[in-house]
Amino acid sequence: MNTLPATNDYRTVIERAASDPNFDVDKLERLVAMQEAREQRNADQLFNEALANAEAEMATISTNANNPQTKSRYATFARLDGEIRPIYTKHGFGIQFNTEPMGEPNMIRVVGMLSNGMVQRRFQVDMPIVTQGLRGQDMMTRTHATISAISYGKRQLEILMFNLAIGDDDDGNRAGGYRHAPSHAAPAARSMDELTDPHTGEVVDFVSPFKLEMQEGQTWADFIEPLQRYINHCRNMGEWDQWRLLNQELLLKLKETKPQLFRLFEKNTEAKYEELTK
Repeated sequence: MNTLPATNDYRTVIERAASDPNFDVDKLERLVAMQEAREQRNADQLFNEALANAEAEMATISTNANNPQTKSRYATFARLDGEIRPIYTKHGFGIQFNTEPMGEPNMIRVVGMLSNGMVQRRFQVDMPIVTQGLRGQDMMTRTHATISAISYGKRQLEILMFNLAIGDDDDGNRAGGYRHAPSHAAPAARSMDELTDPHTGEVVDFVSPFKLEMQEGQTWADFIEPLQRYINHCRNMGEWDQWRLLNQELLLKLKETKPQLFRLFEKNTEAKYEELTK
């Protein structure tokens, strides 16, 4: 009969058993499995505690991309990660992103690995790769479209990893000092050469790309006019691509139902496109 001195230290028991030539190998394997399971449970517990502590410090994320039509806004990946990175790294978390091919050529799977100690958890989201333009040609290169899909995927994965809330009211708990959205509609620009920030109403040089939406009772002009103004203030093709991609659904509908208005929109933004692609 194999006997070992009583101890609560599984590692010590395993070491003693391994050094005993008469100890049953099957029992040794079971001891090793029990030790591994115990370590995994402890690691899972530490992971969950660290995650809970990190989430407790993550207040509602202030949005930085605004929709002046519906006052709906969202946080870009740069804002999102910038807000939470100091918190999750302080609690020992690391994030790695990667991609995987899918069966469909115009889809890409974005994978995120959240790790802390010996525990690593996998998250994934499938994103479309949109390259088709609205004038019968590519809206962006496949490389640009892939990068855009990855960026959106990374944003969604971080929201899932830390159960993040995206909104405007943080009850004064955030230290970033971002202002709440005004309760009234943003003032309209006085000309196509003037751009106003829908969040503050101030004249600005740039507005982060976002998805415009049309409410009941609004006309196509309420969609076209601000969109072409934002597009005409793009600083590079990356921003141009984001505006077109985010608003592609309404642009396609405009093209199908109001082709003349769509052609006017294309004409009003054509000069900017040529400027950015020189």
